[in-house]
Amino acid sequence: MRTFNFVVLAILGLFFASCGDDDDRLGDWEKSIQFGGAPREGSVCFKYVDESTKEETVFVGFGFGSKQEEYADMYQFNGNVWEEIKFAEGEGFPANPNPGSMPNGNGRHAAVAFVIGEWAYVGTGYISTLINSTTNRERTFFNDFYRFNMKTKKWDQEWSITLPAEGRRDAVAFSDGKYGYVGTGYGDNDRVYKDFYKFDPDANGGKGGWEDISFSGDARYGAVAFVVNNAAYVCLGSSSVGQASTYVLDVTKYDFATGNWTKMGSLADKPGVKQDKDYGRIPRTYAISFVSNQGKNNEEYAYVAIGGGSNSRTVWKYNHKKDQWHQMEDISRLANITYMGVGFSFGGYGYYTTGGSNIDGGSPTMFIDTWRFIPDVKETRRNDY
Repeated sequence: MRTFNFVVLAILGLFFASCGDDDDRLGDWEKSIQFGGAPREGSVCFKYVDESTKEETVFVGFGFGSKQEEYADMYQFNGNVWEEIKFAEGEGFPANPNPGSMPNGNGRHAAVAFVIGEWAYVGTGYISTLINSTTNRERTFFNDFYRFNMKTKKWDQEWSITLPAEGRRDAVAFSDGKYGYVGTGYGDNDRVYKDFYKFDPDANGGKGGWEDISFSGDARYGAVAFVVNNAAYVCLGSSSVGQASTYVLDVTKYDFATGNWTKMGSLADKPGVKQDKDYGRIPRTYAISFVSNQGKNNEEYAYVAIGGGSNSRTVWKYNHKKDQWHQMEDISRLANITYMGVGFSFGGYGYYTTGGSNIDGGSPTMFIDTWRFIPDVKETRRNDY
């Protein structure tokens, strides 16, 4: 009888342990509406919310295609359909033609965007070298910015500004609604940056201006930035360019109210701390992030997912109140794991779309699938087709 009790207790222990593990793996991924443009990676993404109607529109544009095209187009998403924005002649992206001895357009990839009011500011980015029978394109890192009116869906053909720093790709950007912020990335000679700049659209008589704000985090590229509870967080990415990535472990918070940077808990297993035993699975490059309020308590939390690394199917929720990360349900095995996709929120849910199988070459496979994340529910696979 004693043996039976031990067996029952052991079984119950395993049962409760598995239940606890399930609780840590909440969330379900379901397939959403496929992106409407050509497959690509390294696009920019931003969202407009109409103040009067509260209607949301997500914009995705630019990027690098499977035939090494550099796109300068723009698509909009209303929750039900992706639609290309058709620009009249002379009303498209206003940057100069890209460097090269043959006409090859003015597209780019690995750029960033931030939103202030009805304007999206798009800049930095990269074009890779390409020489063939129709194109001669010179490798270029950009530091210019242009603005797109999300309400009228037109580019401002008269406005541009230059970041007071070297051109770069794979930077991060965010906004507090009044100012924009841009920093990190990498540029010529494989230099990885840790500088950061604040943009004031009203400076210089309305022409806009930049202010250098020292960043206390490590240099990085291919990182993510998200905004939650009146603060921005910069994390993930790599500090080395090449085949062997050196993942960045620090998480750095920028408080909009004080203008101060603060180091948060690192993404590493620290002795004597139970909570962070799996944090070593979080670091990666070219991940996506989004903020969702569709969890059980209807509060906003940030999430990171996919990207480059050995644990790229894992999904992590950040509790900014406790400075803790919690593992969610992995991305469906039917979903493509991508580099340089874009993440966004719509209707309170998190999404990701586009992306490629590798970075900038090697005949990458590019994707158009879009997936939606539903927090705090048991995985059902009801739409994993």
